[in-house]
Amino acid sequence: MSVLQRVAAAILCLLPSALVALGIGGIEVSSGLNQAFDAKIPIVGAKQGEIADVSAKLADKDVFDRAGLERPHALAALKFQVVPDEDSSGYIHITSRDGMREPALEFIIEVKWRNGSLRRKYSVLLEPR
Repeated sequence: MSVLQRVAAAILCLLPSALVALGIGGIEVSSGLNQAFDAKIPIVGAKQGEIADVSAKLADKDVFDRAGLERPHALAALKFQVVPDEDSSGYIHITSRDGMREPALEFIIEVKWRNGSLRRKYSVLLEPR
């Protein structure tokens, strides 16, 4: 291990654990084209009890506009629910009641919790099943 790596590791150990941010992982889609949308996004870096304060939603139209993305009406049908896991982490469960007719979806999710917030863009390709 180089001197620079040792110094960086020592600094990281001295930082308060509050600086470790909550994040979200990649999307796992379990539905296909023309089916009700069903997907999960893991929440990472959550501390004990922090999941209860997490909320998720589709980002507002102005966020889509700033990102240069369209916000088709079909995305309004998506429902977001934060689900805790037994290991204090959790996931965001995204569903729709009706089938998704568009094979390609691009959307931005906004996640908020007590100490911060984040936005992340996801691209999904729905295949016929």
